[in-house]
Amino acid sequence: ESGVSWAAPVVPQRRVAVMAYGSLLYDPGPDLGPLVQDRIPRRTPFPVEYGRVSAKWGGGPVLVPHPDGGRVEGALLVLTPACDLGTAVEALRVREGLAGPEGVVEVAAGDADLMVIAASLPRNLPLPDMTPPELARRAADSVVNGSLNGVAYLRGALDAGIETPRSRAYAREILELAGVDDLEEAERRLVAFRDRG
Repeated sequence: ESGVSWAAPVVPQRRVAVMAYGSLLYDPGPDLGPLVQDRIPRRTPFPVEYGRVSAKWGGGPVLVPHPDGGRVEGALLVLTPACDLGTAVEALRVREGLAGPEGVVEVAAGDADLMVIAASLPRNLPLPDMTPPELARRAADSVVNGSLNGVAYLRGALDAGIETPRSRAYAREILELAGVDDLEEAERRLVAFRDRG
């Protein structure tokens, strides 16, 4: 016995961050929101586009990773130091309505000090259904869902500085459908059209 005690070396753990590029940017939700300590502006390392219809948003189009889209201005939501990877994955899973952790992936976001995760929801719109007029039709139909609808989602994304190759033309189509000049008024007008019948 040499009197030397051996201790396992401490392995430093990277902090966890979530790559946010849709409604997650401005509404991380009740499970994930309290874990967010900082926001670092960051372009998505992958292209995104309105390539998914979402039941949560009344069948309105939402942003997902999509090869026909573009990189957008998003943010890394840096979680508290006490938040471990399992807790982060579970909070993101709940926020995005995923059945299991399989839809949460690690992404390379240019920061070696952080483990960056993102939700990778599958796209479910074929390209012919992703034209601005078709996206606008789906968004207009989704206002029956109340405040969680495709028009509100698009307005929130644009207000947060998220702009894909289709965003502006999609917004113009909604404004034309509603016969107004801004998306907030378009949403009100489309709800009124729906209520009349």
